[in-house]
Amino acid sequence: MSKTKNALGGRLSDMDLRLLRVFREVVHAGGITPAEVTLNISRSTISVHISDLETRLGMQLCLRSRGRADFKLTPEGEALYRAILELDGHLDTFKSQVNAIQSQLTGTLRLVMPDDVLEIPQLNLPGTIAQLREKAPQLHLEVQLAAPQELELEILAGRADIGINPLHSRRPGLEYQPLFYHQSILYCSNSHPCAQVSAIDEELLTQQELAAPSHTVLSGAAHLYRLFPKRSTANHMAARLAMILSGCFVGFLPEYLARRYVGEGTLHPLLPEKFHYQIQNAVTFKKSATTHPAVQLFLEALQINRQI
Repeated sequence: MSKTKNALGGRLSDMDLRLLRVFREVVHAGGITPAEVTLNISRSTISVHISDLETRLGMQLCLRSRGRADFKLTPEGEALYRAILELDGHLDTFKSQVNAIQSQLTGTLRLVMPDDVLEIPQLNLPGTIAQLREKAPQLHLEVQLAAPQELELEILAGRADIGINPLHSRRPGLEYQPLFYHQSILYCSNSHPCAQVSAIDEELLTQQELAAPSHTVLSGAAHLYRLFPKRSTANHMAARLAMILSGCFVGFLPEYLARRYVGEGTLHPLLPEKFHYQIQNAVTFKKSATTHPAVQLFLEALQINRQI
């Protein structure tokens, strides 16, 4: 095989790094066949990758073998393997330096969350905060609670850096990264007249006064809210829950928030086959803050349970 000068001239591509990794794992395993398990690819694919790397470098790296015993590196292969180990060391140093930079992050990261944040089963806020503190112990945290429309305005106004909220709309200037869905159902308390009716019909139900959010609801639920001409409003989920528990109102609540009260018998779902809707939750921040180190750190630390 002829030598090629400056075989890796210019920047290393992702493919170059992938081929080097395959070669490293083959050497670690002692041959192409035993490397199948580590790399989770077939012998033939590994062999092609080694051939591609040899062509790229213009040198033979190893003597082909299907087994472990006859596997042998050429002198060029041994030199390349040592160079790869040195590169791995540099990468480890780089990772340590990045971690050190993170741990030295100072200033303030201002989080804004919905008022029922600890009830959301898909979101582990305590675990997320613990990760933030572990990775950046010098970073000062400010956590506030807000209704969805307030949350976005806090970020736009620069009074908060990042938040998690139900995705009712998309405002210009904000970046949204969808996280998970939850379902909302119509409920009343056990002291409400609707709870005493064995088979309530839609006409009677829509005559009840609704505890509604003061913000605009997402388009997929707007048609349900329009069915209730009598409405009182509250800007926070906790306030709407209190209104419903009073026995004077019906209202939509996330299933995760209502579950405990349903189990206790204090809340009752009302015609859930019709009066329900899904809403998506997203992590939200300014588009201009996409590369902000503290915002990126929060996104890395964010703990989401997507199995629920």
